[in-house]
Amino acid sequence: MFYGKAGCSSCHSGVFQTDHEFHAIAMPQIGPGKGHGAGGHEDFGREAVTGNIEDRCAFRTPTLRNVALTGPWGHNGAFNTLEAVVQHHMDSVNSLRNYDRRQAVLPSRTDLDTLDFFVMDDPSLVDNIAGANELASEELNDKDVQYLIDFLNALTDPAALDLRADMPKEVPSGLTMAE
Repeated sequence: MFYGKAGCSSCHSGVFQTDHEFHAIAMPQIGPGKGHGAGGHEDFGREAVTGNIEDRCAFRTPTLRNVALTGPWGHNGAFNTLEAVVQHHMDSVNSLRNYDRRQAVLPSRTDLDTLDFFVMDDPSLVDNIAGANELASEELNDKDVQYLIDFLNALTDPAALDLRADMPKEVPSGLTMAE
């Protein structure tokens, strides 16, 4: 599935399973934003660096090594489950337009709560994200999606599941280490 029908390896390739390139995949924008756009709440992605409008909403393809441990997923953590982000990749524009904000894991702060879904609550801004999308839809059944999730879980090093043994006994500052 990963290397065939789902087409994941067209971007998630190589030793680190990333092409290190930037792609616009209609990822929902949550949180206060990066200060871009008229209202200052959008995140223009790569365009903020290059100045090229063609790079709007494009973000670097992340590595998939230990991906099961790196949630929430998406450049801004828009998806709280690996299955949800895989499903997003299957039909990104539809997923964007029907984003389930319960996926967002955001700390509550009275000064930011009203900004967390500013972009997603503005249909014209969502249209802009959808218009930048370059990810083709792919129809997969539930079994195919589960195969992908199983493959992604297999990319997790069992040694990374418990890193307590890697914690130093002491630190140069002399501060007490939590156990």
